[in-house]
Amino acid sequence: MRHAALVLVALSVIASHALAFEAWTLSKRGDRGYKQPKIEWLDDTTINEVENDTIKYALPVFEGDPFWDPLNAKPITTDTKYGEMVQYGYQLIVATWRHIGPEVENPSMRYSGNNNACSSCHLGAGTFKYGAPFVGTYGNFPQYRNREDVLGDLTGRINGCMERSMNGYKLPAESKEMKAMQTYMHWLSQGIPVGASRVEGRSLWKVDRKMVINNRADVENGRKVYALQCASCHGENGEGQKRVDENGKFDGYYNPALWGTDDTYNTGAGMYRTLKAADFIRNSMPKGATAHAPILTDKEAYDVAAFINMDGHYRPVKFNRNVDFPDTKVRVPDQDVMGYYGTSGELTYPDEGKERIDYKVGPYKGIIKPKPNK
Repeated sequence: MRHAALVLVALSVIASHALAFEAWTLSKRGDRGYKQPKIEWLDDTTINEVENDTIKYALPVFEGDPFWDPLNAKPITTDTKYGEMVQYGYQLIVATWRHIGPEVENPSMRYSGNNNACSSCHLGAGTFKYGAPFVGTYGNFPQYRNREDVLGDLTGRINGCMERSMNGYKLPAESKEMKAMQTYMHWLSQGIPVGASRVEGRSLWKVDRKMVINNRADVENGRKVYALQCASCHGENGEGQKRVDENGKFDGYYNPALWGTDDTYNTGAGMYRTLKAADFIRNSMPKGATAHAPILTDKEAYDVAAFINMDGHYRPVKFNRNVDFPDTKVRVPDQDVMGYYGTSGELTYPDEGKERIDYKVGPYKGIIKPKPNK
């Protein structure tokens, strides 16, 4: 009994140490994982080098182009119920507003609070490198979620987007829509080993962190960048480019609204955070940009992200953001609200001498911590 008790104590010490993650530790662990076959992406810059015929058969193939013409493209699947769910999941991703948007005929299906699509952020219906792809996603859940400080599942991750980026409500876990989205993600992830973390292009390519540590985002320069590079698609006032059907009825957006309307992401979305938005913009915007051939400089992406998300631009508010990122060790640097970090649980910022503007637009010196020399 005494031996068993000592073993339990030792295990508890190991477990408590293992849970004491630092942000850099999580980042380092994200670089590890199983090697996996390269995927033939839409832009053909990565050649399919897989020799295994079974894996080749499983790799996703589309009819049409889900990046440039998503509404008319479709996955090529088998004529089965699984294939039907893949197809429906794809439609939910590229035409979200038509199925669960705020103006659908059945009020009980109005889960999304705006008329955008999941593919507004997950480019190419989740197939674009460094554009928040779904490739390999299915096998990476459950995963630790620092925003909620929980071991979260894929259902919870999707519903996080529903409540924040889509400014709406959670989908029921057992709903056809939730199952269809996950089936589509499963289809995209075939051939990728469970737990693989080296899928090329799955994460965002980050803007230069040394630059943001030493420089505050220039909102006025961001205004100029937006007018020159973004307004032609997203509108002079961030209103987006609306689509109408053959009857002249509003049918979503060709390019999403970025502010000034309820038809955009709320303040709880990742895109509302300056660095997250800058990373996304640098990799993928304007259309034609890629991570390896960006159109904007890192500084321009940083500035325009700050301009888009400036306080003077109206957008829906996500309440209770103070409970996000409850562990300061894994809090993201561009979370611009206080948390319950005080010694008595009061609201405060985690870094001494820092104010909201520092988290919102930098400079991030003293907020982004250097990695230990290990």
